Amino acid sequence: MTDLDARDIPYYWSTTFFRQLLKKGVRHVVISPGSRSTPLTMAAAAHPNLEKHVILDERSAAFTALGIGKATGYPAVLICTSGTAAANYYPAVIEARQSGVPMILATADRPPHLRATGANQAIDQLKLFGSYPVFFHEAGEPRLDKEDLDRLVLLARQAVGMAQQKRGPVHINFPFRKPLEPRPSFVAKIRGENSSEPLTDQEERYSKSSFTLPETVRRAMSSADRPLIVVGPAAPGDHLESVAHLAEQLRAPVLSESTIASPNTVGGFASFLRNEQLVHQLEPDLILRFGFQPTAKSIEQALQSWRPSHHIHFASTADWQDATCTQSTHLPWLGQPLALPDRLKGAPSSWLKTWKRQERLFRSHYQKVMSRPSVLTDGHLYQHLITQCPEDLFIAVSNSFPARDIQLTGYDITRYPLYLNRGASGIDGVSSTALGISIGLRKPGMLLTGDLAFLHDTNALLNHNRAGADLAVVIANNSGGSIFRMLPIEQHDAYFDTYFETPQAASIRQLANAYSIPYHRVSSVDELRQFDLEQWQQEQPGLSVVECLTDAEASMKLRRQLWDFQP
Repeated sequence: MTDLDARDIPYYWSTTFFRQLLKKGVRHVVISPGSRSTPLTMAAAAHPNLEKHVILDERSAAFTALGIGKATGYPAVLICTSGTAAANYYPAVIEARQSGVPMILATADRPPHLRATGANQAIDQLKLFGSYPVFFHEAGEPRLDKEDLDRLVLLARQAVGMAQQKRGPVHINFPFRKPLEPRPSFVAKIRGENSSEPLTDQEERYSKSSFTLPETVRRAMSSADRPLIVVGPAAPGDHLESVAHLAEQLRAPVLSESTIASPNTVGGFASFLRNEQLVHQLEPDLILRFGFQPTAKSIEQALQSWRPSHHIHFASTADWQDATCTQSTHLPWLGQPLALPDRLKGAPSSWLKTWKRQERLFRSHYQKVMSRPSVLTDGHLYQHLITQCPEDLFIAVSNSFPARDIQLTGYDITRYPLYLNRGASGIDGVSSTALGISIGLRKPGMLLTGDLAFLHDTNALLNHNRAGADLAVVIANNSGGSIFRMLPIEQHDAYFDTYFETPQAASIRQLANAYSIPYHRVSSVDELRQFDLEQWQQEQPGLSVVECLTDAEASMKLRRQLWDFQP
């Protein structure tokens, strides 16, 4: 291929890159339209084994890629033009790094001779995302020398390997000079080659090797009488099955915010650990924490209060996660299966029974509180939907109150695949992420979100017809950011509504109609009880919106009643 027409070289260069990505397991490409990225876009478009998703807004595109990475464990590739286009990826890049999600950013750029000259649509894209990528490389201008092509092949392999092994975003910057468009005859030739190229199986996403427990950790486990396992949000591929096996061997209670199949899981802890007396009574002598920082404020405060000799964190990424500054040991677990000892002493059976008793007592309190309100609250919404969800449905949850309420009122939540953006915990990109998860899993899902988070990401609705996602977006519309009602700022009446709660005047019904998206409205407890989510999704496949008008004041009162648990 050393005698190519100059017009075809950028396209062939990009084709070489994507062919290698395919061999390493990449299947999804998220493209935002632009001119400088023409070689990359054409190369992806011409390969039948790549699934292409065209999304106008780069911020939405990046969060969609984040969702695909969460669902599949493989990086989706983002393609954009030069200039500010790439800057719109930044929020999702931060989230990917801080939640351990693989992602590859292929940003087109002006060639070096146009940089720092005032040339149109040229910005400094070198290490644009600072320290957040786990790997960055400037690909260089396309060349057909064997050394350059070999380096490009290695670069593709590095991109996938780094994204998966280091669990985070990879940024490859591609400078191109004109001409950018290949000859149609050469495109046809490449398409023919792509069609006849056998598709290799996806390689194993994660290492099958087991994580060997250090001897000091084994001794701590063997000597513990009151071990406790805390599972925060997990990274894609975290081997929670072995965590469940460990819990059974230790006879340890499990406080989990992730999907884990264990009879030792304890529900209601987000509420009953607000009780200082219970926190003291339930103090463990060994804490084993897995995954990222827990969402529930009560467990964070309990971790600060408990000071056992051994507080061991099995980290999902190499980054340190110790917001309470209480860990005694940090282990780079990276989600591997745990190599467990043949036998562990295990705690006395009374230890787990003590936790299970508090769960039963709180469940009784929960049922009494939930039966009182006569108006629709956020809590009613989560209680009803969680109890009627089909088993094969995934659940995505927005940040702010939904992330907290799902632990507070969604009792059986850990039996469903559960997804949250808890790396940086922003409300941006929530709907786009959920659409990406549905695309990656190829299955229906439900997004539980608030009105502000939904309105913050309305560009997610732009490409719903082409995305191939099946998602019911359930909006708890409580007229603004009611999470601020739990903070002292609520007492500042002159400023609270305008600057913090910020109720919006947008009509979600008309917004859904503008995008031709099926819409349903729920405004009372009776209407909620009559609403069948499974039937709705069967009748309205694809993207749909269910707006639930909840009472912010009653919802806050309900939360306080649940928090006020007295054993």
